[in-house]
Amino acid sequence: MNDFQERVIQERNLLGEKAHALSKFIRSDKQFSRLPVEERGLLQSQLLVMNQYYLILSERIDRF
Repeated sequence: MNDFQERVIQERNLLGEKAHALSKFIRSDKQFSRLPVEERGLLQSQLLVMNQYYLILSERIDRF
């Protein structure tokens, strides 16, 4: 495996950790529900895009 492939795997793994943390935050009724509606919408959109990016990186890794 070459350097760029290792970097893609590391990026995907770090992204997975961050997406998991954001998902956990969104599911926490206490903190998330206190945010303004616009901010909650942006965070939900961010999580959606993060999950899509994770899938793209995973597909690239499968093709290595």
